[in-house]
Amino acid sequence: MITGIVIKNMNGYFYVQDEEGTVHECKVRGRLKKGRYSLLVGDRVTISNDGFVESIHERHNSMIRPAVANIDQVVLVVAAHEPDINELLLNKMLVMIEHADIPIVLCVNKCDLMDASTISLVDLYRSIGYDVIMTSTYAMTGIDELRHVLEHKVTAFAGPSGVGKSSLLNAVDSKFTFQTGEVSDKIKRGRHTTRHASLFSLNTDSFIMDTPGFSAIEFNDVSLERLTTLFPEFADYVEDCKFNPCYHEHEPICGIKEALASGLIHKGRYDAYMSIRRDIENQRKRF
Repeated sequence: MITGIVIKNMNGYFYVQDEEGTVHECKVRGRLKKGRYSLLVGDRVTISNDGFVESIHERHNSMIRPAVANIDQVVLVVAAHEPDINELLLNKMLVMIEHADIPIVLCVNKCDLMDASTISLVDLYRSIGYDVIMTSTYAMTGIDELRHVLEHKVTAFAGPSGVGKSSLLNAVDSKFTFQTGEVSDKIKRGRHTTRHASLFSLNTDSFIMDTPGFSAIEFNDVSLERLTTLFPEFADYVEDCKFNPCYHEHEPICGIKEALASGLIHKGRYDAYMSIRRDIENQRKRF
């Protein structure tokens, strides 16, 4: 038996890198296909000598979108321009990763194109407590800082299409040759260049995961009570709410609404909370 880590899933085959660095093309036993969860990139597995995945080791975390497992951190990449930052989508991605309880590094790429509004957003997320790196593959700004962040960790790169994830990875290490794309002039969004989540070795104990870009997120397993906790800045004010649970909309004596009125909570963040809350409520109605 051989132990290793799933580095790619393509066309029904799982590619497993063992501890010696050898990659094995594997299929999954039927009994595992009927198990409680599907095999994901990042899973630690035991495989047989004839190329079958025999068992999946216990995960310490996983995400649905991107569908990955055993991640030490997520580098969430957005672009300062082309495509411009979609604040609602960014906040939804942050909430999704917070729900998985995975540390987040927010990377603002194309920082050579930053304007005042983007600088304000960077200040906002730093004030909330997020680590923010500003990078530019054009000016080669922030690349060394990004390399340092990736050391000794398994890191998933996530974010919308067109923000430059593949270009960033190519800049981090010259051995990488990820396909890069351009932003559509018509819709001002990126074209997908990464089709499948894949794990790549940066060095002996550092792995990076390039994941497909995405523009839609669902919160099927997030409760309304849990949602409030996924906005870190709400924690300082939720104790001032009269009701428990409080959904911070129509309830009287609500600490979140009072903080919003006082400018202590950013309106865009509150609006994102309400938007996600509506999504969760609508999903509940469908089921």
